[in-house]
Amino acid sequence: MFPRWLAGIVSWRSVVVLTALASILQLTNLVLTWQLKQKGLATKEEIQIPGSGGQSQYSQPSKRHDLYLGQKVSDDNQLTLTRIARWGVLDGSGGYRVAVGAVRGATGQQREGVTLVTQCSLQLLHKIPSLVKSWQGVVSVAVFAVGNEVVTAVQAIHQLCRCHPEVHQNVTFSLVHPLGSPPDSHPHVIPSSTSNTHLKTASRLNPDQSLTAVDPCNQQQSDQLAWRNYEYEGIQYPNNLLRNTARKAATTPFIFVVDVDMTPSQGLHQAFSTFASEEGITGISSERKQGDKTVWVVPAYEIREDAKTPTNKDELLLMKERGDARPFYQELCLKCQKFTDYPAWERGGGSIKPGNEGLHTLYEVLWRDPWEPFYVAPASVPPYDERFRQYGFNRISQVCELHVAGYKFLVLDSAFVVHRGFKTQASLHPGKDAEQEHNRLLFRQFKVELKAKYPESSRRCY
Repeated sequence: MFPRWLAGIVSWRSVVVLTALASILQLTNLVLTWQLKQKGLATKEEIQIPGSGGQSQYSQPSKRHDLYLGQKVSDDNQLTLTRIARWGVLDGSGGYRVAVGAVRGATGQQREGVTLVTQCSLQLLHKIPSLVKSWQGVVSVAVFAVGNEVVTAVQAIHQLCRCHPEVHQNVTFSLVHPLGSPPDSHPHVIPSSTSNTHLKTASRLNPDQSLTAVDPCNQQQSDQLAWRNYEYEGIQYPNNLLRNTARKAATTPFIFVVDVDMTPSQGLHQAFSTFASEEGITGISSERKQGDKTVWVVPAYEIREDAKTPTNKDELLLMKERGDARPFYQELCLKCQKFTDYPAWERGGGSIKPGNEGLHTLYEVLWRDPWEPFYVAPASVPPYDERFRQYGFNRISQVCELHVAGYKFLVLDSAFVVHRGFKTQASLHPGKDAEQEHNRLLFRQFKVELKAKYPESSRRCY
């Protein structure tokens, strides 16, 4: 029996009212939870970026910006979109949202060998399968997606993984997304309503062109596209931010940073891994222990659009004799590559193929302005300066810093990369000259800053 004073307070009417309120609150909670799950902002599973130890690999900004993820899609896509929403953070400028390792290859985190590091826009994702096939090792890709391209990029990534087992096995994808980009900005890419294995793509060169279906699983069809990374309307392509993002997702002691339209010579991944083991430089710790700051230069060539990709150095040299190959940037900026000393490399012999003795170094090159070689490097090399965007000085600024920091450049005897198509002025995008002039001024400032950053160094960028 209740005491009289308590029975006077708690009446049957009060019990009914409280019970009704509790039911309403419970129903409201269920509705809110369902809505959050539909938007990809809540999940029963705690999702972490692999390799991050449960924490972001970037400094967490004080103010978060919610990313619209669009309508609910397949389970794999939804899981990735949830990961991007929960763990994506802002870059140092606060203008881009970054999700490191949004989709990881099935091989997981590799602790040995070399990771090929690259970056691209959504429209160049179709180049990844052929790049992975040539490299035959782990690859880390940072993908740039504008507006509602984020949803489409995730769909395209999962489609590539389903269509190409080597992509599913070896490739880690990261996403970079500019804040404030309108969902209908050109270039505009949306999911096709007729098939979830096709993407409708509008030409960024001609916004009025009708939409055409593009199947990312159809390599022959995709190779006919002529997208370029820099042609966004009013949005800067952050190539160095993308390179750093892809580097953060790599877990091997060495990295090889190349553009997505470059093809490495066959067997380079395994050959360098063997070379590093034989030279006793199999990890970052051994490099620091020896106090030896070294990067290994891989000469770059460009071949005719319709030429067959050379499989080894002998084939490349025969193509050069026929006029089907030439040093990279020979027409656009010969001095940017000539210090590689192509004649000496071509005379030096060596070709990665069965029965060969392996990979060796031929000679050392002392850096001189404006040399910007491609090279295999320890994962500990300085990052790229993310202030450089669009065209010009984005790679040379990092090479310049390596020189000032005391690194030496050794040229490998039988390794190379090729770019399909001769680089000409006509192949460059409109606005290239203005972008290059802007970055030229930034590069002058950058060189002054290096003096303060490395006060003990006697080297300069000139």
